[in-house]
Amino acid sequence: MSTFDRQAMIDRADREYDEDVERMRIKNKGDMYPIWGILAFGLFCMSLGFLLARSI
Repeated sequence: MSTFDRQAMIDRADREYDEDVERMRIKNKGDMYPIWGILAFGLFCMSLGFLLARSI
C-alpha cells in the first residue's frame, strides 16, 4: 500500500467521523431544552428569593 492510499484512507475515515459527529449533534440537540428550562427556572427562583430577602 502506497503512502497516498494510506493518506486517502485516513482522510476518508476523518470525513466519515466528522459526519457521524455532526449527525449525533443534530439528533441530540433537542435533549438540551429541559436542561435550559430547569436552569432558567432556578435563576427565576433565585431572583425571587433575592427580592424577598431585600424586602424583609
